[in-house]
Amino acid sequence: MLRSILVIGIIGFGLAASLRSRFAALLLYVWFALFRPQEWVWFDISAFRLSFVTGLALVVPSLLTGVFPNLSHPLSIGSILFLATGLVAQSSAIRPDVGWEWLDFFGRLILVCLLAVTLVNSRRRFLALMGVIAVSFGFHTAKAGLASILGGGIRYSAGLGGAFIDNNAYALAAVMIIPLLIATGQNCKQRWLRYGFYAAVPLTIMTVISLFSRGGFLALAAATMTFVAVRKHRFVSMAVVAAVVFLTIQFAPIPEGYANRLQTIQTYDEVGDASALGRLHFWRVALDMVADHPLGVGLWNYEYAYDQYDTSGGAYGTFRAVHSSHFQVLAEQGYLGALIYFLMFVLAFKAALRVRRRARGDLSPEDKVFALAASTALMASMAAFLVGGAFVAMAQNDLTWLVFALVAALDRITARSEKERTGTGVGVSQGSAPRGPVERFNLEPVGIVS
Repeated sequence: MLRSILVIGIIGFGLAASLRSRFAALLLYVWFALFRPQEWVWFDISAFRLSFVTGLALVVPSLLTGVFPNLSHPLSIGSILFLATGLVAQSSAIRPDVGWEWLDFFGRLILVCLLAVTLVNSRRRFLALMGVIAVSFGFHTAKAGLASILGGGIRYSAGLGGAFIDNNAYALAAVMIIPLLIATGQNCKQRWLRYGFYAAVPLTIMTVISLFSRGGFLALAAATMTFVAVRKHRFVSMAVVAAVVFLTIQFAPIPEGYANRLQTIQTYDEVGDASALGRLHFWRVALDMVADHPLGVGLWNYEYAYDQYDTSGGAYGTFRAVHSSHFQVLAEQGYLGALIYFLMFVLAFKAALRVRRRARGDLSPEDKVFALAASTALMASMAAFLVGGAFVAMAQNDLTWLVFALVAALDRITARSEKERTGTGVGVSQGSAPRGPVERFNLEPVGIVS
């Protein structure tokens, strides 16, 4: 009952706030997409079509009041082109109805992300959106981690739902959230809120361990190495990471068999690991598929085309998934789609590094703290997806494309701040965006980070 009251209260407050603020509508939509209250409450709310309602509350008033999707940032342009390759792939889709269904979903996601780039025009708004993303998903991962610890090391075999329904996808998303939790905590002035974000980090790591996902472990390693590599005091950071690993091994209730599971990363061919060997086969099938269909077979059509290209005689079953976001894009959106997809990551990393250069230049002390923390978190999150996403098909998941939107927004915000400091241009000041009721958490830098 309490869950239902809480969810109804948040939705009611959010819809009321959406009448006054397009940014409030954005936060409500993102919260609903990532928190997935329909799977948390004890009664069925799917009949209310709240995802559609919150989307309308964002998109329609935005367009009517002159708030349009951003179409100028390179990442925005790349997102549109990537969506276009999905449309082109429809010409050779095995199941056009499935392709149109996913194009509808992905088109709405891209629209929201482009609106986010426009709406997130200040440091406060950026931190609010990043905080909502981190809390919406981090609530579930922290809760699961705590339950695992209290249960003496529980093993989870399933995820949250939606794009994160299985253990591998859920583990990857949990890793992607960890850097955002850290960066949001670094920018919280309230001590209790800051410590809350920090406390969610080890609990989320415990969830990743409890999911027994090898891809999740590799994603965690990639995120950690990226986080350490871009920091100024690398050796100190490495020492802290080493201490955390040691304490985790010594005192955390690691689920039985986890170490043996990780060892198969290197020995999968010796032990005949059907899961790992199957992935190699599925990736070869993807290469054969795109060789016949250079434009792709259509969004989420790999499964429907699999049996036609399976050369194993059904050894791995029928109607199988590709088990890789990268090969998923290659098979389903063709060579051009794959090119744009990887170019998006190149552009995103370049933008994040550009933000870090500005942070060491003419930004104010407060903006420097913010820019360094945010850019570090976004690069670590993207590195996690590039590695972990190689083992699970979730190329169109909300979280990855929201991270792209955050990178674009951060690039625009810091460029504007740099112009204001140097007097080379006229921009909107960081405090110029109106503060609605959902923006009044005091999210400000609390110390220099690198």
